[in-house]
Amino acid sequence: MNGTYNITMQTPMGLEKGTITFMQDGDALSGSLNILRGSNAFSGGHIEGDAFEFSGEIKKLITKIPYTAKGLIEGNHLTAVADTKYGKLSIKGNRAE
Repeated sequence: MNGTYNITMQTPMGLEKGTITFMQDGDALSGSLNILRGSNAFSGGHIEGDAFEFSGEIKKLITKIPYTAKGLIEGNHLTAVADTKYGKLSIKGNRAE
């Protein structure tokens, strides 16, 4: 699962483009979510088969948006949902070349 994925996230402000970088160590997952013009590191996530889950905060100016993301990687395709206080945000993407 290691690698970077180019993603789009459906937010209340419209469609946002960014990347997710995963670093897998056994079934532990860490990395960074780069979206809304910021890089937001996460750790403490986990992987089970093709499924993943991680939590973190998206920092935008002075706002912090906590989230929990759950998703699947099938081949080079990623689908996920981030659960936030603003609702569920759909994430789709493909492995970066």
